[in-house]
This record gives sequence, structure tokens and C-alpha cells, in this order.
Amino acid sequence: MKVFNCILGILTVLASIYCIFYPGLTFLNIGWIVTIILGLWGISTIVSYAASRNDGNNKEKALMGTLGLIAGIAAAVVSALAMFMPGIRVMFDILILAIFAVWLIVDGISSIATSFKVKKSGSSVWVLPLICGVLVLLAGIYGIFNLIFTAQALGLFMGILLMTYGIRLILSAFKN
Repeated sequence: MKVFNCILGILTVLASIYCIFYPGLTFLNIGWIVTIILGLWGISTIVSYAASRNDGNNKEKALMGTLGLIAGIAAAVVSALAMFMPGIRVMFDILILAIFAVWLIVDGISSIATSFKVKKSGSSVWVLPLICGVLVLLAGIYGIFNLIFTAQALGLFMGILLMTYGIRLILSAFKN
């Protein structure tokens, strides 16, 4: 599972670089980007939970993975509908952005909670998940209240968020 997380993290970092340098194409493909990232992340989290089911501390990991998979499926449905209804594509893109912003808020809170659990265990690497969690939480709140502006600046927004997830996935490969 650690190798899979590392590979997924590297692919996510590469996708984030693409999003930052091609923001117009990112906006046009946001539905599929969100679908792929949330779907893969949800699947990998559920598989990780199933592999270490004996550990009682992983129940929130299974919940987050399930929510990620559900959000990925919802984003796929909305993206597929938008292909056949070009007149309301903007509305679907904003809806996808809102779904993703809410997901960021949930994931940011989860990351912050995880950082405090790591701090209680005596590890000194708790600061990085805290910083990532706060950044993701703030990005989600910003996305909820500024959907139109966020849609215009989506490439950079998605690039930074994907970079954060990619780094977290790569770091999770080195976690005990």
C-alpha cells in the first residue's frame, strides 16, 4: 500500500504542475480531475483500511475513504451530465467546485485532527499535517464563499491543492 500511495502521490504532484501551468484547460476538465483524484484517493484509503483492519484507529480513515469515493462518483455523474448539456455546463462546474470545497473542509478538519493525534504519540512530524490541514480547510472555506472567483482561478487553486495531497500521499509512504 505504501508503494501505491507513493506512486499516486507522484502522479498527483505531476498533475498539480499541469494544473498550475494550464489553468484554462484545468477549468474545462475540472469534473474529470476531481472525479479521478477523489475516486483514486477513496479507493486507496478503503484498501488501506482493509489491509490494516485490526488497527482500531483507522475507522475515520475508512469513513474518509468512503466519503471520497461517494464524492468522486457524484462528480463523475455531474461531469457526464455536463457533456450532454452544454448550456448549463457552467452551473455543473460550479456545483462540482462546491462539492469539492465542502470535501476540502471535511478533509482539512480530518488532517488537523490527525496532526494532534500524531502530536500525542510523541512524534515530531505533527506540524506538517497541521499546516496542510489548515491550508486545505482555508481553501475549502474560500471556495464555498467565492465560487465564481474560485472558478476563474481554478487552475492555480487545483494545482496547489493537488500538490498538498501529493506531498501528503508521498509522506504517508514513509509513515510507520
